[in-house]
Amino acid sequence: MIRTAPVSVRLDPALNEKLGAVAQDLDQPKSWVIEQAVREFVATREAQLAAIDAWIEEADAGHVVPHEDVAAWVHSWDQPDELPMPKRD
Repeated sequence: MIRTAPVSVRLDPALNEKLGAVAQDLDQPKSWVIEQAVREFVATREAQLAAIDAWIEEADAGHVVPHEDVAAWVHSWDQPDELPMPKRD
């Protein structure tokens, strides 16, 4: 059996009511719904931080698009001579 740790959370009454409705729709306790939401949030946050680290490594290695190239591209949007999206060095 997986051991769990108790956690207390205070919710706005309206949010608590919505949580109860979701739990009822899923036929699960509110604690299960909260755990799933926290798991998803943590996984998303970890993925974001990993992506940021990867982007920093790319930038440190010099694999970037110069700001001037991006600015020129953006300024050309909706113009008859719109520039293609710039590529990194």
